[in-house]
Formats: sequence, structure tokens, C-alpha cells
Amino acid sequence: MPTPNPREQEAIDKLGQNVRKYRIRMGFTIVKLSEECGVEYTTISKIERGVLNTSISMIVKLARALKIEPGQLLED
Repeated sequence: MPTPNPREQEAIDKLGQNVRKYRIRMGFTIVKLSEECGVEYTTISKIERGVLNTSISMIVKLARALKIEPGQLLED
């Protein structure tokens, strides 16, 4: 898989940081969030660590599980 350019990586990292922040606010473990989204826990881990450039549909799943708007996952 090609390496994202620095601006893309910044957005990927921000998404991961926000997923982690909102997950903790909800009191979810990575496993619990993965169950809520119907994905492997390793996927959530990779998103949070900024090593997975995920899809829009995954962002929507995450936002629903975290009871937030999808755009909040991309905010600074």
C-alpha cells in the first residue's frame, strides 16, 4: 500500500486521535467499539494508531457507535 502524503497522514492521525477520545468518553474498550461497529478489534486499533486509511462507511459506523456526527471525527 502506498504511503500517504504528509497532509493525508495528518488527517489519518487526527481521525485516530478523535476515535480514541470519543471511545474513552463513551467508556468503551477497543473490543466494545469493534463489537458495536461489527468489525475486528484490530481494525479499530489500526485506525486509532493512524496506520489504516479507512473508508467513509467506516467513519459513519464509528460515529453511530460513538453517538456523534461523522464530521466530529475529523475535527481538530
